[in-house]
Order: sequence, then structure tokens, then C-alpha cells
Amino acid sequence: MEHYNKVQRMTLEIIYRILVKRIAKGYTAEQLSGIICREPGYITSLELLKVPLYSKQELREIAWALGEDDLTAFFPRLKQSAMLNVHMGKEVYENTCIHTCEIITEDGKDVPFFYLQEEINKGSGHMLN
Repeated sequence: MEHYNKVQRMTLEIIYRILVKRIAKGYTAEQLSGIICREPGYITSLELLKVPLYSKQELREIAWALGEDDLTAFFPRLKQSAMLNVHMGKEVYENTCIHTCEIITEDGKDVPFFYLQEEINKGSGHMLN
């Protein structure tokens, strides 16, 4: 079995919303890291759950960088805080990056939570227009 992280469901909701908005805005993870004045791999590390999820200040900076004025509308207010075993992945195929999130059930099965496709220009690291 591949490596997985134990995270709250709300963490997945936040990551999903940031990924969708980042891709829709046409930013790479590296560009968004730069906009919020972090090292180039910072957003990628967060999206892959390699570092802990954002503080409130980081969420404000990310929301601002993505053009969101209302932090409470952008990030979910879920009452459930269920802990989930999750595998986050990122695969690049030519000019396409596939972001995946699978929940690992108690019996060890992978259940898709989301798949997102991002078009990239591999040579320059920028999004295709």
C-alpha cells in the first residue's frame, strides 16, 4: 500500500477548494507560492500533505492571492471533524498534471475523493493558455 496521511475531512475540503481555484486562475503551485512570498515548493507540499495545513494567516494570504475577499465563504465550515486516511498524488503526463485524492477505507480499499486535471507547459512551468 502506498503512503497515506491521517487528516480531518475539512483539511481535504480546503485543499480541494484551493486546488480548484488555483487551477481556474491559471496559477501553478510555484506561482502561488511566489505570490504569497513562500519558497517555490511550498504550495505543492501543502497540496500533497507533506507539510501541515495552513494557519489562519496563510489561509488569508492564499485567499487574497486567489482573489477571494471573504475567507469564511471560501473555506468550508464543516461540523464533522472525522479523521480519514488519505493518499494524495500528483502525476505529470506530457502537458497534463493529474491531482488525485483517495480515501483509504478501514478494509484497505482506495475510494476516490477527487481527481483534478491541470494543463501545464512543462518547459516553462506555466499554465497553457
